[in-house]
Amino acid sequence: MTRPIQSLFLVLISSAAAPMYLPDAARGDSPEVDYARDIRPILSDNCFHCHGPDAKHREADLRLDLREGALADLGGYAAIVPGDAAQSELVARLEATEDEVRMPPPDSGKALTSDQVELVRRWIDQGADWPQHWSFVPPLQAELPDVTEKRWASNAIDRHVYARLASEGLEPSPAADRRTLARRLSLDLTGLPPSLEALHAFVKDQDENAYEHLVDRLLESPHYGERMALAWLDQARYADTNGYSIDGGRHMWLWRDWVINAYNANMPLDQFITEQLAGDLLPEATVEQQVATGFNRNHMITHEGGTIPEENLVNYAVDRVKTTAEVFLGLTMGCAQCHDHKYDPLTQTDFYRFFAFFNELEDRGLDGNSGVNAGPKIEAPTVLGRDEAEGIKLRLAEIEAKLSLPLASQADWEQSAIEYLDSRGRGLELHEMELLKISTPNRAVPDLGNDGSVLSLDSGSRSPSLLMRADQGLITGLRVEFYPHPQLPGGSLGHGNKQGLEGSFILSSFSASADALPSSQVDIHKQLPIRCATASNAHPDYPPEDCLDPRDHNGWSPHPHNLTKQHITFTFDEPIDTSQMPYITTLMVWGGGEFGGGAALTPGHFRVYAISGIDDGTSLPEDVQAFVRVNKSDRTEEQQSRLQAYYASIAPEYVNLRYERDNLEDRLSVLATSHSVMVMNSSSAPRSTHVLNRGQYDQPREEVTPGVPDCLPPLPEGAPANRLGLARWLIAPEHPLTARVAVNRIWQQFFGTGIVATSADFGSQGQPPSHPELLDYLAVDFVASGWDVKRLVKQIVMSATYRQASQVTPQLLRSDPNNRWLARGPRFRLQAEFVRDSALQVSGLLVDRIGGPSVNPYQPAGLWREISHFGSSPATAQVFVQDHGEKLYRRSMYTYWKRTVPPPSMVSFDAPNRELCTHQRATTNTPLQALVLLNDPQFVEASRALAQQMIQLKSADVQARIAFAFELATSRLPTAQETAILERAYARALADFGSDPQRALAYLGIGESDRDSSIDPVEHAAWMSVASTILNLSETITKG
Repeated sequence: MTRPIQSLFLVLISSAAAPMYLPDAARGDSPEVDYARDIRPILSDNCFHCHGPDAKHREADLRLDLREGALADLGGYAAIVPGDAAQSELVARLEATEDEVRMPPPDSGKALTSDQVELVRRWIDQGADWPQHWSFVPPLQAELPDVTEKRWASNAIDRHVYARLASEGLEPSPAADRRTLARRLSLDLTGLPPSLEALHAFVKDQDENAYEHLVDRLLESPHYGERMALAWLDQARYADTNGYSIDGGRHMWLWRDWVINAYNANMPLDQFITEQLAGDLLPEATVEQQVATGFNRNHMITHEGGTIPEENLVNYAVDRVKTTAEVFLGLTMGCAQCHDHKYDPLTQTDFYRFFAFFNELEDRGLDGNSGVNAGPKIEAPTVLGRDEAEGIKLRLAEIEAKLSLPLASQADWEQSAIEYLDSRGRGLELHEMELLKISTPNRAVPDLGNDGSVLSLDSGSRSPSLLMRADQGLITGLRVEFYPHPQLPGGSLGHGNKQGLEGSFILSSFSASADALPSSQVDIHKQLPIRCATASNAHPDYPPEDCLDPRDHNGWSPHPHNLTKQHITFTFDEPIDTSQMPYITTLMVWGGGEFGGGAALTPGHFRVYAISGIDDGTSLPEDVQAFVRVNKSDRTEEQQSRLQAYYASIAPEYVNLRYERDNLEDRLSVLATSHSVMVMNSSSAPRSTHVLNRGQYDQPREEVTPGVPDCLPPLPEGAPANRLGLARWLIAPEHPLTARVAVNRIWQQFFGTGIVATSADFGSQGQPPSHPELLDYLAVDFVASGWDVKRLVKQIVMSATYRQASQVTPQLLRSDPNNRWLARGPRFRLQAEFVRDSALQVSGLLVDRIGGPSVNPYQPAGLWREISHFGSSPATAQVFVQDHGEKLYRRSMYTYWKRTVPPPSMVSFDAPNRELCTHQRATTNTPLQALVLLNDPQFVEASRALAQQMIQLKSADVQARIAFAFELATSRLPTAQETAILERAYARALADFGSDPQRALAYLGIGESDRDSSIDPVEHAAWMSVASTILNLSETITKG
């Protein structure tokens, strides 16, 4: 008797079944089908969307993600009848040929393969064993596998791996050689290649524990914390800007430094998690514990017009839910924001109960003005570098002593300055104008002096518009003079409080118009074209011409070390007849723009003059102009000291020394003061939380209280229903996910892929673990060790599995192309930051200072300008101002991270924008990467510095120099063939540059670091070309 096929289910909308990594185990004559490994991926991909956890969208009232649903009586039949595939409606539908009854439906565009259908049939016939999803079951530490090759296995990791290899018919690879191991370890534990001294010491060390000693030394390196922190910055979506369209600046580097310090101090991960999520809720929370909570303030924030504050608050809390769930639980809880999860047992109610933990913050929906942190925030000192201050002070004293020494070139400069002064200022005269009116957009009108000057003793006057009357006849331009004032900070020129611009200001833009009738606003139709801007003095990053381009958003600022009276002169294209157009209106926009908040860089006392004649401009202060004309024998000691000090401030011989001084002064300021950082807190009047219909902020349904998903264990008894209770729940020993997710991510850092390849998805759509018993062993052992991260890392790198050679044999390529069974060692390209760091390390340019504010090394001009909105203050992150000196050579993790325009050289190597949390970076290979290594100034300069080291070797032998650089970059010596290739490259470069020495000088001129001028430029450029070739090798940027 046959029964009709009933009308049922199975709309397929997802991708084909996930790869099946685990082997079948034998049971009798028929291979056993494993539900978690073989069946759940098929059902999850093809059935759960319509027959899964989402009750609202479930079809035919059939649920296949739970055993009781699949076995339920559907009116005389069931989808699955354990032990009898022939009576199971599921199999009938999968094998049906009629379009109207076949599942998946034809219009879905999907179909199970015959092998998949056969797996389902066999599984049902074998009894349809249906265990709970593996990741929701607490891990248990099974007995270690009994392996035959005990000599190979160094620890428990190896026994699990060897058992898997044996079941696949594979053997482990031989151990890597010592050079490879030293390089692999150094890159994995510090993100930097080993020095030649460390490499040679390890290679020669005959101690049987030499490898372990190397591991221990690297684990104690301060660079270990930097390396480990980088992955956490990706997960925590750390950046230096707020994101969205304006993408203004923020200050979160104290939190970044906290993470580095925590890893270096080997803070137990349970404590780390607690402080990241709820440090502020701990009893008598310290400032550092409050800083730790910045983890959930790293999300994007907006203060843009047109957005709705309440909607923004919901978006911020949603981001915290998604990030917390993915980072600590490995679950895609965000899929339950609008409806029940389609694949995992996470309901929409679960989502909003979790949401309630993060809906208690005293934050605002519109906040985070450019350069100003959004509340809640605190002031805190840095946790790193506290022992540096004395060393910095000693070095500053050495620098000042050098800068005070007279330079032989000063006499030549004085003569050229006199000649220049004699030839400039043809008939230049200043003319007073009557100041009639001053207005500002924010109504903070400054005082008008009786002498026609403007006095603003607070920083509120952002963009003053001045209406003046002139009666001088023809005028050729305008001059603005700025005066120190005793009521300004330090008796200086302005209100600036940004590092490097203290007591100064920025004139972002200047425009003027002339009219026969008075007007308080610049008339763009009568705007006066300005031919040039010249100034008495200029900060190296803020030249006067920058305030003429409204797109530049940079502007002019006087040098911060010379805050005497200053001026800037604007010369018109053509003279203006003030007898016909006597009313002059000017508009000046100060640094910080209209949205700069407390970071506005405004002057305090200034006056506008008309000029006649021509001002050719000079960067010489007026006192220097006077003193330089005095014969040296007639100068006073004060005059001579002033000239010597001024020349030292501009002498090209001292440019990098001055940069070093400025950077060290900045660092000293950082160490001595507190800094703003955004943190979590709990509002005294917490918001109520509701399930939101379809996730819409303005469609609340039933109210909910803080809680955890029903599919996971409840909160520990006595735990508060807040973030601290949530943290305690996550680190509870019986929690099935937290430790597994943590050890999997750490494993991923060393092998490129986690034991669970989908490190942010341990749910039904994620891939099953390649070595489930190993994952559980590590998780249980990790918790038992007190969540000791360094101990776990040491276990991994001490294993024979990790120490295998990474060469791929034809058999391994066929059997395990992705190295999921771990029959060879890890090999993959370095992360973007480590590519750049390695070049700096090899070249000797790297500055290994730990922590501090983010820096701006080289990047192509104009990138930020393309998307900027307003404001000239660097605090607004609207204009890129390149740093100088040691800040160009800091580790890449300290590079300023602007979300809308991340550092371009690192983006080329797959660095994320950090708008959302990133759990595993993509690895691409594109021509752009080669172009970065060849042409980016940072890498070109590194090639020059490496070439200089090669030339300065005691041996002048070409082969010795090649071997030195090759070993430094790759940790091995070149082969005879490689040496011959590089010798020929050197000979060709030497001939090419010899025929065009100017090209050699241009090549050597890239980058700001000092070059040994005693080296022949042609020879230096030739070796620089060879060094560039070595730094471009795949082996140089690869961990093997």
